[in-house]
Amino acid sequence: MVDGGFYLLIHGVDAGTAVDIKATALAMNDFRDELHKLGERGRVLVLLDACHSGAATGDGAPLPINADMLRAALAITNVMVLTSSRADETSFEDERWQNGAFTEVFLEALSRADTDHDGLISVTDLTSYLTTHVPNLTENRQTPGIAVRFQSDIFVAEL
Repeated sequence: MVDGGFYLLIHGVDAGTAVDIKATALAMNDFRDELHKLGERGRVLVLLDACHSGAATGDGAPLPINADMLRAALAITNVMVLTSSRADETSFEDERWQNGAFTEVFLEALSRADTDHDGLISVTDLTSYLTTHVPNLTENRQTPGIAVRFQSDIFVAEL
């Protein structure tokens, strides 16, 4: 949170000062506006694997952010948002994976989530795989969050 605005601290952001954050981070309102534009043209899948489901003020003081509210704020018409964890959980990382548990399972899902063997990985296949395997990998300490704003399925990958 900087000057009442919420910013996603993406990879490479300079979080030294409030001015640096505003200059290098992704403003939530801008991100939501871009998602809205994309959603007008078709269905959108957003994957957010944050190393922590929290935030910090400009001076570095911790400020909890509810991941459920973040997901709901981003999930607009034709946009589905998957977050790496629920509001009360930490998103785990491990050097063996070289990324977060959510990303590890997502990458695995691209080759294994086709449960009906039709050669396509649908969002239904993907979410089922993620919600089963992320908790397994993290010993039930992390569960992906999902917000869907469209009726029919979309396809994530073709095998």
